[in-house]
Amino acid sequence: MKLIYVMDPLCGWCYGNSVNILKLHDKYKDVLDFEILPAGMWAGENVRKQTKHIAAYIKKHDPQIQQLTGTEFGADYFKFIENENVILDSEIPSRAIISVTRLWPEIVIPFTVEVQRSRYWYGKDLSNEETYLTICDTLNLDKNEFLNTFHSKTVKEETLNTFSRALYYANSYPTLLAEKSNETYILEQGYAAFETITEQIDALLLLN
Repeated sequence: MKLIYVMDPLCGWCYGNSVNILKLHDKYKDVLDFEILPAGMWAGENVRKQTKHIAAYIKKHDPQIQQLTGTEFGADYFKFIENENVILDSEIPSRAIISVTRLWPEIVIPFTVEVQRSRYWYGKDLSNEETYLTICDTLNLDKNEFLNTFHSKTVKEETLNTFSRALYYANSYPTLLAEKSNETYILEQGYAAFETITEQIDALLLLN
């Protein structure tokens, strides 16, 4: 049985869900395989700059995400979103996640959560590769090995392929699915309580 998590690093609801995903990983990492599929929400033709309009939208909706999920947004983040020079490009953080999937798959969930925290708590730019080198230091990952993979043609192509795979599984995120015996089960679309998700997973684990 495998858990498949479709998300986007620039999705506020996905950040709101990050605590649950990390808890699920800690609870089931010795029992289940995890696959994370970045979705490319703001990639290609959808790449854009932060604007006052986007900042206003964020200030309205992110507190609602925090209230529902309990995942806190940082004060530095709310300052950072006022910077209109920042490019919002999902491909870059997604490629970082795919790089770690190739190199250190056992650590990809904690890495992904650190990517999200970099923006939504610390107010860091996910278009700047220094953000990922800081995470590599935090998680004791080889920075040179990461950079070589991150900038490789193979991983750039794999990232685009992952966007297509994510679309096959879901057209909204976060979405969490389980695959077992060639069947796919939706565990979460949007946000669900940790206990609700674990009840479903435990029931599937007992299913013959």
